[in-house]
Amino acid sequence: MLVCEACGLRLFEHALRCPHCGHAVSGADAEPDDQPASASTPPVRFSGRGPGADVALANPAADQPDDGSDWDPDETSRFLPAYGLRRSTRNTVALAGLAVALVAAVASLAWLVGQTMGIRAPIATSAPTRSTPAAPSSTPPRNATVCTHEVARSTNTTCAVATRVLAAVRTLGTDLPDTFRVTIVDPQSRKNATYICAVKSWIECTGDRDARIYVRRLV
Repeated sequence: MLVCEACGLRLFEHALRCPHCGHAVSGADAEPDDQPASASTPPVRFSGRGPGADVALANPAADQPDDGSDWDPDETSRFLPAYGLRRSTRNTVALAGLAVALVAAVASLAWLVGQTMGIRAPIATSAPTRSTPAAPSSTPPRNATVCTHEVARSTNTTCAVATRVLAAVRTLGTDLPDTFRVTIVDPQSRKNATYICAVKSWIECTGDRDARIYVRRLV
């Protein structure tokens, strides 16, 4: 290995000049002194003097800023935690807003469907009630004239009319509504006569001139 004759620095093989003191290496084709250094060749600096010193490329622009202030290469990393926290907060707020908007959209859609289909709550209706007639009685109504044990009449009609009303009622059977009508032929006028009947303790049928026929109910 070559050694600089001026400063004693170890040189690389085929070196033309000493990189430390610039002394030309003996036995090598030295470059002219007036030849300028290549502009593309970066300057070099050494960490120490003497043999075995480490060689490093000198790059002042990379080592520190031009203004001479202290430069921390990890300065930008100090802001990463705070930036990450703000970014996480923004993401959380965005997700919460999206969830609220989705719930509102679903509620609006359900309301619209309900209005379109006309869904209504069923209205409770009570079944029609049927009045319970009085219990059958074997005793004729008061102030009635008894024609037979099955029929009686008021004083302004006859037993012949009462008997025909009895026959018309018996043809209807025993399952009678609360109010019904029967039509007979009046034996005196030979005309049809209609009686409106109501089921009570006896079946009470009312005709013209308030004529009343009382028909005993069958049990």
